[in-house]
Amino acid sequence: MITPSRYRESIPDIGGGVGTPRMVYDPETGGWLLFFTGWRNANSREVYSAEVEKDMAVSRIKKILPSPPTRDAVNAIYNPWGDGFIVLTTEGGPLQIRFFDRGLKELGSRKLLDGMQDSGAGVLSLMGNYSEQNPDAAIFYPKGDRVLWRLVKRVDDLNALELGEEMVFSNWEDSNDVIDAFRVNDRLGVLVEYFTDRQNWRSRIAMCGAYLAPNVRGLSASLPVPFNDGYSNFGHPSFTTGPDGKPKVLFSFFMSHAPPFPVVDYSRQWRHEIWVWEPGFNIFDAKTYGRMFDKLVFDDRAVKNPPFYDLLGARRVFLGVSCRSGKTLTVRIQQAVSLREHLDGNFVEEAFRVVKHAWRTLDNPLGTLRISVAKGSTIWLVAEY
Repeated sequence: MITPSRYRESIPDIGGGVGTPRMVYDPETGGWLLFFTGWRNANSREVYSAEVEKDMAVSRIKKILPSPPTRDAVNAIYNPWGDGFIVLTTEGGPLQIRFFDRGLKELGSRKLLDGMQDSGAGVLSLMGNYSEQNPDAAIFYPKGDRVLWRLVKRVDDLNALELGEEMVFSNWEDSNDVIDAFRVNDRLGVLVEYFTDRQNWRSRIAMCGAYLAPNVRGLSASLPVPFNDGYSNFGHPSFTTGPDGKPKVLFSFFMSHAPPFPVVDYSRQWRHEIWVWEPGFNIFDAKTYGRMFDKLVFDDRAVKNPPFYDLLGARRVFLGVSCRSGKTLTVRIQQAVSLREHLDGNFVEEAFRVVKHAWRTLDNPLGTLRISVAKGSTIWLVAEY
């Protein structure tokens, strides 16, 4: 979609690399915009926009946020409350929310969080029945081996905006990095770049059903992207349909971080390109992956209010239980036909005892699951399809 080396003469400021591609549909024009980061040197990244044609070619590339500071990652959604765009950027630590008008002129900004990774944040508008009555959103962001999320109330107003409490959405692999969020029919979740035990960067999915509520967790699996991994990495994943309506995943495809030549500037080392993958299968169907995973660490908060899982139609669930203390534990399991029924208290419950370590298999589970155990315990959940 964008190969930086082809722009060295015409747009030298993106000649070193491009990344974090995020496409946004504009209902007022029927067109699509691409928001992305670009740079001469990866230590000084900037934010750009471009128009996207039906064949996924880009035109009218425009810088909308220069450096300094470095703009590590960008995400964006259409702003139905202001007929413009809401843009999130991470900038060497802080997460900023910015309002742009239709001409991509910045109208205002506000710092949402400090101490962020340089990975950006996924954002979803949560409109309910009517957007003007529910100007809320959810943001998702990584910290180490976890993906966290928060509700954002009054995302339409920088002065009235409020952040909800931080909750865990997914816990799998380390380190998680550049992230985007999606909502597709009956699935909601994130696509996130992570560093694998094969010593390269890949991407994974973490998803739940369409019902997002506090304490709902996602199940994870690696995206089966058919790239040659002998020399390459792919990250910065983002789902879109694009102008032709076909499902696509955008990636930043980049060479190894340990190149076989002296690194005199970061533009050679981190040569990112933006690619488009059109999967020949449904990436939102859990059967695509065979198994999906999550890890539950029971701290004070998880003990007090254990999380819920939408099992996405699993035919079997494996639970691996471990406790550092070596004591006998009681593990309680609740099942219900749906998250709404579960949250309303309509569930069945069973319990089993564990001495230090054990595995438990649940055949033909109901639609949702909730597990509780003592503080200091860890449970590995494997859902099989």
